[in-house]
Formats: sequence, structure tokens, C-alpha cells
Amino acid sequence: MAPRNSRTTHPAVSQQIEQMLNARNIAFDFEANVQIAEIRDAEGNQVRLTEHRAPKDQVAKYSVAMKHGATFPAIVLNDRLERIDGNTRLEARIKNGDETIPAYICHGLTPLQARSLSVELNQSNGLAMTEEEIRRFVDGAVEEGQTADLKTLSRMTGVGDSKIARWVAETQFKARAEREGVDERQVNALPASTRAALQATRLAAVFRALTELAADARMKVSEVKKLVARANAASSESEALAIVASERELRADEIRAVASGFSPRDDRSSKGSAQHIGGLMRFNVDALLDVAPEKQFETFSRMKNLRDRLDQVVSRAEQEWDLTPPADEEQSETADQTNEPEAAPAAVAG
Repeated sequence: MAPRNSRTTHPAVSQQIEQMLNARNIAFDFEANVQIAEIRDAEGNQVRLTEHRAPKDQVAKYSVAMKHGATFPAIVLNDRLERIDGNTRLEARIKNGDETIPAYICHGLTPLQARSLSVELNQSNGLAMTEEEIRRFVDGAVEEGQTADLKTLSRMTGVGDSKIARWVAETQFKARAEREGVDERQVNALPASTRAALQATRLAAVFRALTELAADARMKVSEVKKLVARANAASSESEALAIVASERELRADEIRAVASGFSPRDDRSSKGSAQHIGGLMRFNVDALLDVAPEKQFETFSRMKNLRDRLDQVVSRAEQEWDLTPPADEEQSETADQTNEPEAAPAAVAG
């Protein structure tokens, strides 16, 4: 005989629990007097960490309330009488020496379905789950090959769907890196956000190369995202691998620094200054003097300040830098000096 969804006037009946079970199409029976001695505590059906199940102070409070006639919702079990939800209520009954407890018996649940139900019941009825517990539930489902429905998981857990998406991507990344034979030390060197970003890489060979580069150079997640986008936009695998190889060459110094036990140098400010100086070199003296009358005083003050700062930079550079130019650059500089500079744009005057 197929199990049926049953209702009764028993005070432990919970409309909220029954609504959840019906919404999930779970067949269940309500049993008013399940033998406590027959209830099993099997791993795999619950998501709470063992140390968070049935906290002693809460058990004591429930126990006292029950002795004074308080009624609590029925606990939830599977058809093997394994616990899904209601640890604190069950332990309070045991503390009081009771032999039976009201329970909903759910039929045909897989362990994953039981854990999913346990999450929702805990979040709505009991002590809210910790983020670590929710993360373990999501990771376990992804590792089993399940496809996450972000909106449903967010509603069940109270965790934002964007955060759950990062969890899913990171867990998928770990499994993918293991399949692709990426060194575990390189995987462990990457922050969670970087792992999630790398998971978006489409081709397997490019994924391996990008992951190794990101770990070797300790790339920032923003840099990884840009490189992943470039590689994914390539027209072929060979082109994508060439992009990664080129980036590795550019980051050779950073990779050597990391291998030697040091953090890569952040050269953003020096790159920025070089670009600005390069921009100024495009204009001749007449172009730089072509400033609107109302802007001349302000522009003069800025140029004087820049000159004074450059005097200091040039003086130190002469002492600290290796200023011997390569032969090909000497020829390039000579050629550049013969070119006619462009006219100054209006922005210079400001």
C-alpha cells in the first residue's frame, strides 16, 4: 500500500512542516507515538555539525517546558526512522524519560533530499544554521553532481544567491582542477574568489595553464577575471594558450619573486607615471604654451610644480638607475626626435 499524507488533530501536528513536505511532493505519515528507542542517528541525512545538534542549554529549556505541558511540533524522520529534524526536541524527551515522541515519517527520501529538507526546517523552525553548515550542504550537493538552483537555495538558507554562486563555482573548480591534474599546492595557494573566477575558463588546456599562472604569479582576482575573459574570447585553443603564455612572460619577475618566497612587486604607480610622461612627450613647446588666457596662471603653477618634481626624479634616476640604453632603442629615440609633435589637446589647458 502506498504511503499517504495524513492529518490528525494531535497538538504536535504542524501546518508549516506539512506545507513544506507537500511543496516538495514528499509522501509522509504522522505518527503520534514513535518509539524513541527505535530512532537512529545516522550521518548523511542532516546538515548541522555534530557539536551544534541539540545544545545542552536548549535541551534543558525544552525539557522544563515539556514537563509543564508545553507542546512542540513533531520531529521529522525518514522511513528508516533516521533523524532529519528535531534533535533538540528529541533529546528533551529523552531527558524527561519519555519512551515515545510524535513524528512525521517521510517516505522514499534520498540522503540529499533529506539534507535539503533539514536545511529548510532548521532555518524556519529551529536555531538558524551557521554559514559553515550551509556551505557544507551546498558543497556536498555540488560534489554529488547536482545543479544548483540559486534562487531556491537562497530562499531556503537566507544566504544571497551571489554568494551561493561563488561557493558553487569554487567547489566545481576544485573538482575540475583535480580531474585536470593541477598540482594540489597550486590549488591551495589560490584564494576562494580566484578559484571561482578561474572556473569560468572554457577549455581544459587553457584552464590548466591559467590556474598554474594565477598560482605562480599570485595574480589578483580582478586580473584573473580579465585574463579569463580574453582567453574565452579567443578564436581557438592555440590562440587562448598563446594569450596565457604571453601573460606568463610578462609576469616572469613576479613568478620568480613568488618562487623565492616574496610577494610580487606592485608596479601600478610606476606604469601610470610612465604613461603620463609619454603623453607629455607628444607635444612640443609651442603646443604646451597654447593655453587659454584664463587658464594660464593655473597651468603655469602646475607646470612649475611638475618641473620641480621632475628635477628631483632626474637627479635620483642618474644615481640609482642603469641608464645604458640598448642599441635598438638608441636608434628609435633618434627617429622619434625627428617626428613632428602633435598639437596640444584642449585638456592640457585645464
